[in-house]
Amino acid sequence: MKPKTNYTKSGDFNIAYQVIGDGPVDIIYIPGWVSNIDMMWAEPRLASFLTRLTLFSRLILFDKRGTGLSDRTDEYSTMEERMDDINAVMEATNSDKAFLFSHSEGGSVSLLFSLHHPEKTLGVIGFGIFAKRRYSEDYPWAPTDEEREVSNTLIEENWAHGSLDELRDLVPSLAHDNGFMDWLASYLRSGASPKAALILHKQCTLIDVTDILSSIRVPTLLLFRKGDIEILVEEGRYISERIPNSKLVEFEGKDHLFWTGDTFPILAEIEEFVTGIRPVRDEFQNISRQGRKSQIDIESVMSENFLFNLKVEEFAKLCGRSLSSFKRDFKDKFNTTPSRWIKSKRLEHAKKLLVESDLNINQVCYDSGFINSSHFIKSFKERYKLPPHQYRSNTLQRP
Repeated sequence: MKPKTNYTKSGDFNIAYQVIGDGPVDIIYIPGWVSNIDMMWAEPRLASFLTRLTLFSRLILFDKRGTGLSDRTDEYSTMEERMDDINAVMEATNSDKAFLFSHSEGGSVSLLFSLHHPEKTLGVIGFGIFAKRRYSEDYPWAPTDEEREVSNTLIEENWAHGSLDELRDLVPSLAHDNGFMDWLASYLRSGASPKAALILHKQCTLIDVTDILSSIRVPTLLLFRKGDIEILVEEGRYISERIPNSKLVEFEGKDHLFWTGDTFPILAEIEEFVTGIRPVRDEFQNISRQGRKSQIDIESVMSENFLFNLKVEEFAKLCGRSLSSFKRDFKDKFNTTPSRWIKSKRLEHAKKLLVESDLNINQVCYDSGFINSSHFIKSFKERYKLPPHQYRSNTLQRP
């Protein structure tokens, strides 16, 4: 079941976090490029993986500034600010020490945090992480500037409607599972607006922790799939050779996502690293998320998530219901259909943005959960009798 979302302050930013489980040791998950801690629980494989960690830990999740449920920013976040976010979440959850479980881009800030705060870091667990994201002769696995520019263009042109074919390269084992790929595209869109995604992607190019690796002293577990083409296993070998107290484990498979494919070896390595005890595969139980109708309140879930570009089926998953049960319970609660309610709430939010912000019409469209500006403008005019730009102009001219 999706845990309660809370907020804490990191400087001027509100950082969203969740806590699940009550194990004897803390694990803080440091996500990659973008994340949305609510949407994580809508994907059964990811929810199952996270739940499995709570059998031997207290798991803490958060969205870094600029992503997911946390406050957005129009500027690059420094590594120091990202470390501040981790510190803020640890303070809010009364976590004195924790293992940092990081994925992809989250690895660099985890390693840096362990160097600056060894007294708070029990160990670093990195799955498919990297030391830098810009090509150089001594680090030839990172993309070139030209390759990054191609990726930047693809994000600008395709983010809104989710036509990012390269997403399939992240998870070859599920590349032909359209349901999963739809969720993955929705997850990324719910994690960042097109502008935010581009800022974060460009910012990633600036990351370089190669100079600090030899200074890290906390235990470090590096987990890599040999066929991952997003972050190459050679990068794991590079990091492992330079961190004194590190262990590199290479798995068969091609998926860059840790919760897809054969997850038992990954979870077994993590559990052994944290507890000293390795589980036996025959006794391993893959716990699936089981949402109970009485435990998940539709109104709360919908109010927290209506701005995200999700399908009705995905809202049903977030509410722990089958599609038919969700529609029936929704009608009983709101006396309308989910689609009409969502559209109405998004238009109300768009109206507020038009009056209270200086976002352009396209930005208002995307930030309100719409993916097509023409459809947004038409819907807004039908509801408020004026197109968005005219509504803004008329409202602001009033005394």
